[in-house]
Amino acid sequence: MSKLQRILTICLLVFSFVGGLIMYMPAWLVGSLADKYSEHRVSTSNEKGTFWNGGAMLMASDSDGKNLVQVTRINWKVKLGFSKFIDINFTSSDRTIANVSLTGKGLQVSNVNLNLSMDQLEPFLGNLSSMGLSGNVHVNASSLSLGKANTGTINVKLEDVGSSISPVNPVGSYDVQLNLANSGIDVVSSPDSVISVKANGTMKGLTLNSTVQADKKEKLLQFMTMMGLPQPDGSYQMKVF
Repeated sequence: MSKLQRILTICLLVFSFVGGLIMYMPAWLVGSLADKYSEHRVSTSNEKGTFWNGGAMLMASDSDGKNLVQVTRINWKVKLGFSKFIDINFTSSDRTIANVSLTGKGLQVSNVNLNLSMDQLEPFLGNLSSMGLSGNVHVNASSLSLGKANTGTINVKLEDVGSSISPVNPVGSYDVQLNLANSGIDVVSSPDSVISVKANGTMKGLTLNSTVQADKKEKLLQFMTMMGLPQPDGSYQMKVF
C-alpha cells in the first residue's frame, strides 16, 4: 500500500468514526439544551433513540431544583440547517407540541400547544403547591426567543381549578400570561369564578389578590383564611413566590 493510499484510508476511517459519532449522538443532549436554556427548570429523563430521532420523559423542576416531576412523554426529530443551526419538532401522542430552533440569536420556540393537568405544574406553583390543586391546563405560545434577550408571551389557561382542601369545587378558571421580555406575570379570572383572582407580578415575586362570591363567603371562610391574609376591603392576599 502506497503512502497516499494509507493517508486516504486513515482519512476514511477518521471520517467514518466522526460521522458515526454525529449520527449516533445520544438523546440526552436534547435534555441538556432544554436544561441550559430554561435555566435548569426543564430537563429530560429515560431517553431513548438518538439526538436526531428520539424520545424522553419531559421533567420540570422548581426554582430550588429540589422538586422534580414528570410532565409528559415527548418525541423529537432534529434537522440541521444554515439559518437554523438545529431545528427540532417535538410531538406527544403523534401531535406537535412545539418547534424549537437554535439560531445565531439563541433559542427560538414556536407553535407551543400543550395540554396538562395542575399536578404536572407543581414545580411552578410555589406556595400554591400545598393546596392539592386540580384542573386542566392548556399552554400556548406562538413565538418565543430565549438567549441574550428573551422575548415573547406564554399564555396559560387554567380551567375548572379545584382544591382538595376546599369545601367548594371547582373554585374558578383563570388566564395566566407570562411575558418573557420583562419576566412579568398577569393573572385574571373568568367572570363566573367562585374565587376571583387578580395579580400583576414577576417570575421572582407574585402575590394573588382574591375575592369570593358573596353567597360562598361563609362556606369558604376557613379555606380563604388558609389561602391568604384577610384585607380591610374583604379580599385576601397570598404570596405565591
